[in-house]
Amino acid sequence: MSQERHLVTGGSGVLGRALLRELLEHGKRARVLDLRPPPSELAAEVEFIEGSVLDPAAVDRAVKDMEVVYHLAASMPQAPLDARGFWEINVGGTLLAAAAAIRHQVRRLVFASTIEIYGLYYPQEFPVCEDSEKRFTGIYSRNKIECEERLLELSRERGLEVAFPRMPMIFGPGFYHEASMKTLFRLISLGLPVPVAAHPRAPWASVSARDAAQGLRLCAEVPAANGEAFNLAAADAPACEDALRELIRRVGSRSRLVKIPVRLLEWAVDLNERWDFLPTPAELVRFSLTGGIYSIEKAWRVLAYEPQDSAVAAMESAYRHRHPQKC
Repeated sequence: MSQERHLVTGGSGVLGRALLRELLEHGKRARVLDLRPPPSELAAEVEFIEGSVLDPAAVDRAVKDMEVVYHLAASMPQAPLDARGFWEINVGGTLLAAAAAIRHQVRRLVFASTIEIYGLYYPQEFPVCEDSEKRFTGIYSRNKIECEERLLELSRERGLEVAFPRMPMIFGPGFYHEASMKTLFRLISLGLPVPVAAHPRAPWASVSARDAAQGLRLCAEVPAANGEAFNLAAADAPACEDALRELIRRVGSRSRLVKIPVRLLEWAVDLNERWDFLPTPAELVRFSLTGGIYSIEKAWRVLAYEPQDSAVAAMESAYRHRHPQKC
């Protein structure tokens, strides 16, 4: 029996490399479309096509002969782009991948979405489920929901199977894109005081790259996943201060938490939304005051998704990869 062939766009990133390992461990043949090659430890086991999701020829070449496409490639909120630039990569690139998938009769396209489409919720409204109101955080989250809606239209019109895993911040080897988290990791590695730049009791939602990869693979395999969205997160969402304190303990750091008065945090968030002076995009900063708890009951029930890593373990995996000399 021949191995099923799977394409991962954006396969050299944090989630991509974890997904490649997941696919290889489950007997799949994997191909990557990315501007950067996959990590050296995977290079001999996967096929690499260098190219952009905005290049129709590269996308067509990558999708040809594939049975499943995982579309991870996107510009994150941290990218210095205007609204048009975000749309061209996040929506335009997705539509190119979908058109190629239809042309080459791909069985299913799994689109990496985000919990940011839900926007801000408050403690009395948690947990947030897949059918909860979409309040959005900004252009990135609106791009993602547009992609979901356009892919569903194509599914109805052309028969392409689709599935939509929605994820919070993904931690794992190769973590690079969130400047505030990298700074936090650096302070912990040096044993310096760590400011809690969030409401101390806000629930911390995250997922490890390997758990997210498990969920994506199941989105491709389970027949009932077709046309559905799934929250993929760690099974827990500890309070922010508890999560940071436990991370510091686990890695053996001398750091201590420094709490910032909530009133001061609220003032800083309001000011940042006006002037955008923090390294984290303004559209995401207000999350620091509310946090989030996202139900994974549907993923557990339909996909048999079983996350192995707690929210803190997910953070720890990224920390230890960035600061191995401190571990």
